[in-house]
Amino acid sequence: MEDEKVVISSLVVEARPESVDAVARALAAMEGVEVHEVNGYKIVVTIEASSTGASHEISSRFIQIPGVLNVNLVYVNFEDETLG
Repeated sequence: MEDEKVVISSLVVEARPESVDAVARALAAMEGVEVHEVNGYKIVVTIEASSTGASHEISSRFIQIPGVLNVNLVYVNFEDETLG
């Protein structure tokens, strides 16, 4: 069995105050996305994806959710098995 590469990204999504709950539900419904905390208008999420490109594709869809104002990347962890 081949090892799958996993990229884990942490982001803070800022939403309109009146839309925070709906945005958090929409994010949680996306494959590979986990909502960890809602604090005021900020939503802390992680993305688990097979590549940096896949992670970027998922996070790029966040801004299309009604009520999302901003998406901030906080942290990315990925390992390239061929390096070492």
